[in-house]
Amino acid sequence: MTQHPHELTAGEVRERFLEHVRGIVDYWEREARAESFRARLEGIAFSILVAIDGEAAALPSFVLAPRPHPDDEEFLRNRGESWYPTAPDVSCDIAGELHSLLFSGSDQ
Repeated sequence: MTQHPHELTAGEVRERFLEHVRGIVDYWEREARAESFRARLEGIAFSILVAIDGEAAALPSFVLAPRPHPDDEEFLRNRGESWYPTAPDVSCDIAGELHSLLFSGSDQ
């Protein structure tokens, strides 16, 4: 079935992002030039940040902003501590379940 061009849904964006991260893991698992396990871990972290920053050819940049619990400001203020600002709502927010979805749909 051919799908007509359309604005991607949050679910489609999420899946494209997760598929890219899965590809990063596969790449760094096989990267023979990495001299150590730590070099592979750093490669994975760097590659994910490159994708978020919009420097990966397959993805646009992504908004990365704090989303503290609604009670955090009052709680931290009462303790004399600093708190994170609340980011504005984003209509295509793909965060929230990425960690649980990363390998749930893969062959891992």
